[in-house]
Amino acid sequence: MPAAAPMVHYYVHGRGRGHATRSRAVITRLQQAGLRVVAFAGESAEPLLCEHVITHPVRSLLPGDGRHAPRVIASRVREAVSLLRRDRADLVISDGDLPGTLAARIAGRPGIAVGHGLVFHCCERPSEAPAGPWRREAIKAAASTLGAQRKIAVSFVPLPVRRGRLARPCLEPALHAATSRTPEGPLVCYFRDGAPRPLLRRLAALELPVILFAATDPGVPGLRHEPPARDRFVRALSSARAVVATAGSQLIGECVALGVPMLALHDPHDDEQALNVVMLRAAGLGDGGPWSELDDTRLRAFLARSSVPAPAPVWDAPDVATAVLEEAHALLGLDRPGAPRQARGGER
Repeated sequence: MPAAAPMVHYYVHGRGRGHATRSRAVITRLQQAGLRVVAFAGESAEPLLCEHVITHPVRSLLPGDGRHAPRVIASRVREAVSLLRRDRADLVISDGDLPGTLAARIAGRPGIAVGHGLVFHCCERPSEAPAGPWRREAIKAAASTLGAQRKIAVSFVPLPVRRGRLARPCLEPALHAATSRTPEGPLVCYFRDGAPRPLLRRLAALELPVILFAATDPGVPGLRHEPPARDRFVRALSSARAVVATAGSQLIGECVALGVPMLALHDPHDDEQALNVVMLRAAGLGDGGPWSELDDTRLRAFLARSSVPAPAPVWDAPDVATAVLEEAHALLGLDRPGAPRQARGGER
């Protein structure tokens, strides 16, 4: 009888929707290549994955966990190791989830870490980016990927690589086919943790259609509310005049690839998103800054420029789904014709 296809346990961090959006494209590519995939996803990620792959909910580590984090990590790692051995899984892939990569190391499985945060750990710092925040994010990325044998940093701009490898975001087929963007299209808005009400009122006062994707309707007249369903968001983004949103890397990458101008906003204390804005502005691909610095003058100046598509950078890097599949094949011994699957270690 032919050997069963290799099984992958795929862990996805559950704060915001960017990790899950990226993971959907990667998981689809792995499945198309014949690998069996089971996903383990945090709260915000699970709804985006469950219709595409067998998905089990897990408890993601969050910024507010504080002193409870060690207990959460220990519990999660024990469970992940048990499931790896039960399922005889061959490979672990983690997008932002530390317990997944730690479990892989303990159980003797190869592991791949993937994500935008790895840019700060794997790539050289651009001269425009402040050293302190870059160093802090690099330390966080290194700590959150302990146990991974391969690291794939996902960036929306080209950067020199110091370790691991670099990949571009992977657009879904619906976005690849997007051709309906017009200067008269809507202004699309998404804010991961909600937005200050004065900003919502400022957006509602604009003389153009504004679509706000949010879990709950803020009840601000002039804003068209949509629940954060991925298919509806893709349709809106495909025809968007511009985007105003929090400075998450996945949405920035989609806007860059589509040539949709983006105004990327962030909390003053969010180092990662602040660095994303620095890279976005340095590349001439959009604008942004802290919430507190956005006033009517800057917002209207951005919209006045938004009728001109932002130029997409041209650089030689695979998309993240291709990069992950290549690394998975290498770790499993599937990149050599007729090669056996890599032996699983850690069994007792």
